[in-house]
Amino acid sequence: MKKCLIVGGGLAGLSAAVFLASKNIQVHLIEASPKFGGRAYSFLDDKSGDEIDNGQHLLLGCYYETIKFIKLLGAEDQFYFQKRLEINFVDQHKKEFHLKAIKLPYPFGLLAGLLSYRALSLLDKIKIKTLISTLLFTDSNKYSDVSVLDWLKKNGQNERSIKAFWEVIGVGALNSHLKDASAKMFIDILKVIFLKGSDASAMIIPKVGLSKAFVEPALNFLQSSKNELSHSEKLLEISIAQNKAIAVGTDKGIINDFDAIIFAIPSYAISKIIEKKPIPSPSQREGYNDSPFGGKEGGLDLSTSSILTLHLWLKENKMKKPFYALLNSPIHWVFNHGNYITTVTSSADEFIEKSQEELFSIVSEELQKYLDIKKEDISDYKIIKEKRATFIPNKENLLKRPSVKTNLENVFLAGDWTNTGLPATIEGAIKSGVTAAEEVQKYFSTW
Repeated sequence: MKKCLIVGGGLAGLSAAVFLASKNIQVHLIEASPKFGGRAYSFLDDKSGDEIDNGQHLLLGCYYETIKFIKLLGAEDQFYFQKRLEINFVDQHKKEFHLKAIKLPYPFGLLAGLLSYRALSLLDKIKIKTLISTLLFTDSNKYSDVSVLDWLKKNGQNERSIKAFWEVIGVGALNSHLKDASAKMFIDILKVIFLKGSDASAMIIPKVGLSKAFVEPALNFLQSSKNELSHSEKLLEISIAQNKAIAVGTDKGIINDFDAIIFAIPSYAISKIIEKKPIPSPSQREGYNDSPFGGKEGGLDLSTSSILTLHLWLKENKMKKPFYALLNSPIHWVFNHGNYITTVTSSADEFIEKSQEELFSIVSEELQKYLDIKKEDISDYKIIKEKRATFIPNKENLLKRPSVKTNLENVFLAGDWTNTGLPATIEGAIKSGVTAAEEVQKYFSTW
């Protein structure tokens, strides 16, 4: 039986493994850390006993590969699927605004919902609708050099509409400030959200921790077909001969019983392998740097942005909605988990080096200002800093993103940082894994 070695047990590696296993291709999955899931995992809090996520995630109805993955795993009951888009916003005066698509044929339901969004003036809403209507005829490739912020301003969007509407979409999806991200990526996202039907903009929320929602079902799927799984096993080197990977060395030994490899690890980890094994022949690196894995000029190490998550336990939780978006706040989202809540700050580089006490003070002040949750209402908290959470979708990084294929015949790449056409989201990770698995399947079919 043909066999694929997959290095990296995050969602990219897991989705690649599950796809291949579903096609009766044997998989050997190794992961350097003690657990699978990459950045999308959950763990038990020592004090409360609650299962909490490394970072809270919102999914959208346009996460088509993610939804297919969930269904393949039989894990649909672990998620809440909105029928139509509904977001609850709060401003610094504790005033709530609801953006809710109406039950009307697409696209009238979404447009009617936008008209009822009271955080914007009628003129703001008209200008937003006008911009959305032009997306179908907009060539995103023309805006690689333009920032999202400049593109919005050039299309008549004022500060109020940017803060109360576009930033919610942009900063959350891109994990980057609008002034830093390329408009190309943003336009491509908007086309999917607003032009692919009413389901595309609806939200999907995990009912349980990410490990129970994604990781455990994936591992159960793989174990049921007797694939090899190994955690706490770190890749050290790769051996190349005749333009193929023939073996890898790990801290547990040599692995050479494989026919193809998928590297589903972060770009900076790939760069470390590049330094150890430059490509053996100049003729094989035409158009690339000295990497056997491909990549454009400047290598594969992309600049990144951070995400800050705080889990806070409350003496009494008065929040009525499952989640809120905060307007004009360093906290972008607040999620309600019952006896604890979770705050999320995307593109959090300005906060990431602050002390735990400083961060708690900032977040508690915002919670009091927006949701009337006072400092004394909080019994405990836990701070999670993901310093290299996602790549920044600027022009330089977009040009660096490699394809799934490499310069080696039997080596493929996966990860949300590869050239999926998507930002670094769960959907990007899973799409990359599926794409890599499909390429492995094609490679095997040529034998």
